[in-house]
Amino acid sequence: MAILALIIALAPCPSLAAGDLRVLARARTIAPEVLTKFERETGIRAIGEEVGDSGEMVARLKGGQSGFDIAFPPDHHVADLIEAGLLERVWADRLPGFWNIEDPWRSRSFDPRNEYTIPNQWGTTSFAVDTSIHKGDIDTLRLLFDPPPEVAGRVGILDGADIVQLALLYLGEARCTPDTGRLDKALKEVHPLLARARLVRPADMVQSLGGGDLALAVVRSGDAMRARDSRPSLAYAYPREGNLVWTDVIAVPRNPPNRANALKFLTFMLKPENAALQSNFNRSANMIRGSEAHMLAPVLAAPELVAPWPAKVGFLVSCGAKVQRRHEEVWEQAKRQALKSSVSPEDAAASRPAP
Repeated sequence: MAILALIIALAPCPSLAAGDLRVLARARTIAPEVLTKFERETGIRAIGEEVGDSGEMVARLKGGQSGFDIAFPPDHHVADLIEAGLLERVWADRLPGFWNIEDPWRSRSFDPRNEYTIPNQWGTTSFAVDTSIHKGDIDTLRLLFDPPPEVAGRVGILDGADIVQLALLYLGEARCTPDTGRLDKALKEVHPLLARARLVRPADMVQSLGGGDLALAVVRSGDAMRARDSRPSLAYAYPREGNLVWTDVIAVPRNPPNRANALKFLTFMLKPENAALQSNFNRSANMIRGSEAHMLAPVLAAPELVAPWPAKVGFLVSCGAKVQRRHEEVWEQAKRQALKSSVSPEDAAASRPAP
């Protein structure tokens, strides 16, 4: 775990008696400026802690006594967190600034009455290609699942169920299908991909892609933009078969040490200028009206955020907790099979205990 360097030495003041604000987020997904600005405006010390991925975040929240006041989970985990009693009701529609949220992003399927969450950011998951290496068409998932020779040996993929969903789209299937037969077909595309690709943790993707190690990588839109800063030949694909849309939310874990501070932070994040700080840092879109006035021009105009017409982008599609769990099971199954097939008979024999 990496504690963010966001604890600012403040002169003692009465507000500090109310306690701190402890924030849990995935690595490099919360702008340091957000926490420092919140601290400066409220006098509440903001302490951020990072985890490697969303699964690790959920594990930290289990038990209902996480010690955190704020968490930034992805939308597909919210229903499970609510069902397990791991999120605090905050009645977001009563917060000042709630109506700054753009209409489509309120009352989502996982939180229809706006009881538990406010939106944070959204983006897409597709792949980025080094166009100095591959000079042909990039807007097709065939490039990922049936790559040409110049790309095949330098492919990176995120370690997660997104790969299963991209395989479903490649086959012309619905992204959120739980059907076993269709998932078996997707597995047949995932297996050879795993055999030739490098698994990359989300927190490491910007460095791996921007550093020139990879010719093609499955990546979130914001991370693709960050990688392009150091590698201008990268281009982000909008496959004709479709790509994935993700959203992250802001929630209060159950039994927060400082509930009042958590509610202040939610209200803070509903202000356009603060939502823009997140977007400028993460290179991702947000759902708060008026934030564009505070966003950097290169972010607003970035091809990773501005999908060309008629790109097939599944806005507001969230697979739901049950389907997401099923896809994660399929992904883990694929990784186990790939690991098993990569072990030679000699290595397998050597690993057996002596008689």
